[in-house]
Amino acid sequence: MIRATLVYLFIGLYVVLMAPIAVVWTLVTRDTAILYKMARLAIRIAGSMCGVKVTVRGKERIRPGYNYLFVSNHQGNFDAPVLLHVIPRDCRAIVKQEMMRIPVLSLLMKLVGFVPIERSRPARAHKSLEYGTRLLKQGRPFIAFPEGTRSRDGRLGPFKKGVFVMALKAGTPVAPVTIRGSREIQPPGTYAIRPGTVEVIFHEPIPTDRMTRQDADCLMERTRCLIASGLEEMERLPRGLATG
Repeated sequence: MIRATLVYLFIGLYVVLMAPIAVVWTLVTRDTAILYKMARLAIRIAGSMCGVKVTVRGKERIRPGYNYLFVSNHQGNFDAPVLLHVIPRDCRAIVKQEMMRIPVLSLLMKLVGFVPIERSRPARAHKSLEYGTRLLKQGRPFIAFPEGTRSRDGRLGPFKKGVFVMALKAGTPVAPVTIRGSREIQPPGTYAIRPGTVEVIFHEPIPTDRMTRQDADCLMERTRCLIASGLEEMERLPRGLATG
């Protein structure tokens, strides 16, 4: 409980003190790099305060300079920060509309091009995905969690098709990612943060340049199978063994 309170206080103070500088710099230079540097520094410090370690495997499969839609399973609150930290590109993310109601943080997410999805309003969700498609076409990588919400029990849930249609329209490869451990660090519905290890596997990216929009279901299922295989592999190994 004390650990969580200290971490949240640090993040709040960090954002309040650093965000104005980063926002002004970004607006003047039209360069979002400082926002990502600020975020990665905060993630490293907060992770150390929490006692969270990250192990990564398959990172060599992500080719430098290539654009990807990173698609991951969703186990906990630490998934997005971990991926933003370990992916060697400045990624945008597809987030729930509720995230855009958080003061200051919502402004930072808008500046870097995060795309909010309001799933209860299909017309708005479609418009958001079209915006995301345009950014992908411009060479801006994305992170997406097609389950749409965190897993309550750690098992892989059904995927939603929207982000795969987005990848097909943009002709962007899909990079499946398996993540495990964040749920144990902060189980759904809890405040406390526990020390632990988050494991990440980058699978072989799936090219989409020879696919059509009619292949969305196939692409979605292929991606889900790879992520599921990563979870099965992690279950067979002791925690933290998947390093690289």
